[in-house]
Amino acid sequence: MLRINIPPTGPTKLTSADFKNYHLPLPSKGIKQRKNNETELIFDNEFEAVVYADQLEEIVTTVSKSSPLKNILRDLVTTIRNDDTIRNYLEYSTIYQWLKNKVTIIRSAIKPSPIS
Repeated sequence: MLRINIPPTGPTKLTSADFKNYHLPLPSKGIKQRKNNETELIFDNEFEAVVYADQLEEIVTTVSKSSPLKNILRDLVTTIRNDDTIRNYLEYSTIYQWLKNKVTIIRSAIKPSPIS
């Protein structure tokens, strides 16, 4: 389980009530309001958090420039993307995927083709 805290001292003070007021999509495992006024986003894993951030970025493109929702969405996406766990996941999953693709190419070049 992955938890990402949205601090109450951020550019926009996002609370669990704001998710209802602005009709924001909820993370896969929901949100939790902490005692210290932090809102906590809860996900199963890093992949779900990245997909959630991507969905929020798509919503940003549909919101008018003057809407306060645009800043809330941008700050939310920035908080998710700047989380150390997410940054490490993105860095290492990209390298892993690149290596996996290269190994597949090398194996197909080395493997002899069947003679018919």
